[in-house]
Order: sequence, then structure tokens, then C-alpha cells
Amino acid sequence: MAQSVATSRSTLDRWRGASWGAFRSLWRRDEHDLAPQAAQELSASLDSASDTGRRLSEQIEASEDSQTLANAASICRWELLILRERVLESEGSSSLRTEIIRHLDDAAAAARTLSSGYRYHNLNRICDGGQLLDEHLQALAQLRARISRE
Repeated sequence: MAQSVATSRSTLDRWRGASWGAFRSLWRRDEHDLAPQAAQELSASLDSASDTGRRLSEQIEASEDSQTLANAASICRWELLILRERVLESEGSSSLRTEIIRHLDDAAAAARTLSSGYRYHNLNRICDGGQLLDEHLQALAQLRARISRE
């Protein structure tokens, strides 16, 4: 037993003998390391978010009834929250998922503000909610473009 202890490598010797790739694997992986299936799932969710925003825009352009527009914004919020749950269940980079979830949460909050503005005829809420919703949907579209490039 004394002989095996004397001939065993120290922890420092093991670290010196490790390859550079082993050290890199210790660091957090970036979103560049998305598996193809995970990238496809996230891309599909981001495409759905874009479609949700497009449908809301079409309904806003087509109708002038404030109750109809409030309902459309509420449906948009509901769809964004469903997409949020889908992203939570998906595989992939935690930093990228966290960023997507944050934008989906903020977009859903903006849709709620927009719905409230239409429901109670508050122009400030309509403008603020619409602007914030557009900003977060644009950020999600940029994330989609970044995933497709990789």
C-alpha cells in the first residue's frame, strides 16, 4: 500500500498532464454550442412569437373596436406565455434560453399593458404597450437570426 501511494500521481501532476480541451470543457458553454435539435426548437418558438406579433398587428390595422383590440392583445399575451413555457421545457444553452424567456416575459407584460390601454381607452398605455411589444418582438427576431447563423 505504501508503494502505491508513493507512485500515485499528485493532483497537480494530473492537471499538468490534461489536454487544453479538457480545461476548455470546464468553462461555461456558449450559445454557439447548441445542438441542432435544440436550435430547431428555439427557432420554431421564436418564429411563433413573430407570427403572434404579426397577427396582432393585422388585427389592430383591421379593427377600430377597442374591445376587439383589447381581446386581441390579451390573446397575444396568452400565446407569448405559452411560448415561454415551451422554451422553458426545451434543451439548449441556459444563457440563450434565459435571454429568450426574459424577452417573452417583457413582451407579454407589454401586451397586457396594450390590452389594458384599449380596454380603458388610455392612449398612454396603448402607446407604451405597443412600443414595448415591438421592441421585445424585434429583440426576439434578432435572437432568431443569431440562432440561424450558427
